[in-house]
Amino acid sequence: MLTAILIGFMGTGKTTVGNVLAINTQQQQIDLDDEIVSAAGKSIKQVFAEDGEAAFRQLETTVLKTAFKRNGILSTGGGVIESETNRAVLEATEIPIIFLKTLPTVILERLTGEDAAVRPLVGQLGPAGLTRLWKKREPLYERISDLTILTDELTPEEVSERIETFLVQKSAVN
Repeated sequence: MLTAILIGFMGTGKTTVGNVLAINTQQQQIDLDDEIVSAAGKSIKQVFAEDGEAAFRQLETTVLKTAFKRNGILSTGGGVIESETNRAVLEATEIPIIFLKTLPTVILERLTGEDAAVRPLVGQLGPAGLTRLWKKREPLYERISDLTILTDELTPEEVSERIETFLVQKSAVN
């Protein structure tokens, strides 16, 4: 069974924190984007370009549901909450969902200079568009999360420690 699910906007550190958390808790880290690429046999950018967003979201939902059958820490893609179906799947789970919240200004600092092929939305939207998208998604992340951690001033290790503390407290209550 999954131990925790990390959600948040691009550039918030989901994959990095997921790796640290997985190492600290001696578990496997499952990156939803990597799983989608593996299932599709092509990059996410190619899926969007060749098949469209609707096909991508459908594949994302299938891969998300499959990930629930595995053990470890799941790091989702930033847009996983765009799909109503994905939100319903996430809301229905008892697995702790941790929202790594990072303010748009910090996200832009973190993503400046990244390869456009890795984050095509950054180049397409620009700073204003990215901020609008963040404002649209932020309440959705909040709604489905069990814990929100503002990551702006924290290292991945500090974020992981907070998640570990939360998970220990949550398991003591259950």
